[in-house]
Amino acid sequence: MEIRPYLIFKGECQEAIELYKRAFNTEVSEIMRFSDLPQNTDDPAQIPENQKDWVVMAELPFGDNFMRLSDTIGELNDAPTERISIVVECSIDEVKHAFSILSEEGNMNAPLHETFFSPCHGIVRDKFGVMWVFVGLAED
Repeated sequence: MEIRPYLIFKGECQEAIELYKRAFNTEVSEIMRFSDLPQNTDDPAQIPENQKDWVVMAELPFGDNFMRLSDTIGELNDAPTERISIVVECSIDEVKHAFSILSEEGNMNAPLHETFFSPCHGIVRDKFGVMWVFVGLAED
């Protein structure tokens, strides 16, 4: 069984992808936009012109793992949640790099610091309201 984070945006998915690509030194492995969807002439609901470049589904790899992201044309609750966070366990250098980028326009919940379980731990909520918990792994 695999559990994957799936982040939903309202027209900001491409911007989030660019931020996460920079933070985690990764590239999109798959992306589909609303303009790529087959046209159903029987469906009266049409995608508005200004939303055709929005992302239906994108995939960002992280080593052997990945997360998915998309925009939604429907309603989206704008309130960030306190109950969901994405935990990233990686080298101290990777933690510092990603934390720095996500903090640029985000809010730092806990600055990077040493704890009993990690030599470099910190929490940041990015500009989209996604909470990232970083755990730097001790170097062997």
